[in-house]
Amino acid sequence: MKKITCLIAFLLPVLYLSASPLVPADTTFQYNNRRVVIDDSGDEMNVSVYQLNAQGDTLQSHKIYEGIFTENKSIERRYESSFDISIPDIFKPKSKRRESRAHWDGFGVGFVDLPGGELVSILNNSRSLQFNLNLIEASGRLGNSPFIGITGMGIQFNSVHLQSNKAIEVQDYTSVVTTTAPGTEYNKSRLHYTYLTFPLLIETNWNIGRGSHLFLNAGIVGKVKTASSSKIWQNDQNGKKQKTKLPGDLNIRPVTFDVMAQAGINDFGVFVSYTPLSLFREGKGPKAHQATIGLQFYF
Repeated sequence: MKKITCLIAFLLPVLYLSASPLVPADTTFQYNNRRVVIDDSGDEMNVSVYQLNAQGDTLQSHKIYEGIFTENKSIERRYESSFDISIPDIFKPKSKRRESRAHWDGFGVGFVDLPGGELVSILNNSRSLQFNLNLIEASGRLGNSPFIGITGMGIQFNSVHLQSNKAIEVQDYTSVVTTTAPGTEYNKSRLHYTYLTFPLLIETNWNIGRGSHLFLNAGIVGKVKTASSSKIWQNDQNGKKQKTKLPGDLNIRPVTFDVMAQAGINDFGVFVSYTPLSLFREGKGPKAHQATIGLQFYF
């Protein structure tokens, strides 16, 4: 806009001289990357400024200024482009890119499934939940790319509920599914296991306006088991509900990993994860691969 104002100031002497017969009524000349067309029809003078392309051809559809001058009034119009092109960050210089924010630390909850074995058929899906409490996060941009790497630490709590007549027990140092006799069903049967989690994720995000951004990250999450237990609840002889922790090491795999992806807007997202390795150590328990989908709030 400043350039147009200077250009008009430059044209003022021309406008003055155009009233003289020494200057033709219709005048066209070029100034830098602008083409100026002056049309003097006697009672009215029209000054139009056009943008030029690299070849110097006039872009008649891209008029950037028009001034109409008469004895009594003057009208000036400045034209804007009819569309804008937004350049993705990946093509911008590093100094012009937005700051990316990593998404790991936070709290989430999701529904658990155990496909790939006999546990899937005895699972109480509506009550089987995974809780994520991610407390430590470190991140950094990967070179000049639009991606950032994320690592950190968190805690994953898993509470898997089975059908009321099923439980996980240890027999001969092996975890097996047992079934209660009719009439002695459990009030509740739960398998619990907890991990420390260590992510290696890659994330990118996009501005979507009004201070908001869309993000996507994916990678693997290493897991180290810290605790596990199998518990049942059933009524005693007096009809009072009693909790019992079944004895023995459940043979939950001590070290494993998830493949995980997250997506969302600002501080809220959806996560999905899958454990390629079986929940129990090989030959020490039923086959089961954990799959989880849930919501996450980021600190």
